[in-house]
Amino acid sequence: MKKSLILLLALLMLSGCGNSAGTTPNTDSSAPSSSQTDDTQSNDSAASESSDDSTASESSDDSAETFQLTFTAKDLDGNEVDQSVFANAKLTMMNIWATFCGPCINEMPELGELAAEGGTDYQIIGVCADLNGTEDMLEDAKEIVSQTKANYLHLQPSEDLYPVLTASSSVPVTFFFDSEGKLVGKGILGAQDKDTWSQVISERLEMVKADETTSAEDSTNDAA
Repeated sequence: MKKSLILLLALLMLSGCGNSAGTTPNTDSSAPSSSQTDDTQSNDSAASESSDDSTASESSDDSAETFQLTFTAKDLDGNEVDQSVFANAKLTMMNIWATFCGPCINEMPELGELAAEGGTDYQIIGVCADLNGTEDMLEDAKEIVSQTKANYLHLQPSEDLYPVLTASSSVPVTFFFDSEGKLVGKGILGAQDKDTWSQVISERLEMVKADETTSAEDSTNDAA
């Protein structure tokens, strides 16, 4: 596991980070995956190809809805966390960030503000992707969280989180999950401002509500 995390760290540092927003299309029914935008730094050969101008509010295709995240990981204090944390809110915004990524850190103060406003409607979870198991790196991450007042749950990387950690070769990238850990819509590549994230959160909550309505109707039809 340690070797795998070190490899992931190396790949992230090579690919860099970006502050251009883009929609990450889901191309695999088993996990969310993403493409690069022009303004995202990457060493991938496909990085020079521009994605289309789809907006963050676009809904996902059917393959996105089949992915459900189950995981065990530790927070920055070493406490164990698992997928049951999704049940704390109707929607969970999972933001993948790194200590070397300026755009990631720059958006964290406003993410902290959003997290404080979420209540039971939504919550934010950060995953610091470049932690390598050393105490120095962990302290760096804690310091960034403290300085940016991003006072929400932050996780250390684990093998169970690989589907989201490896979905993009750049950070930040953000995914949304319902209370059962099912992916809601497409992942979003790049940093956003507070107003944009507020709009995206509202749209994803509507998607959750629509899915619940559909499920209830299906249950009624089955009973009939």
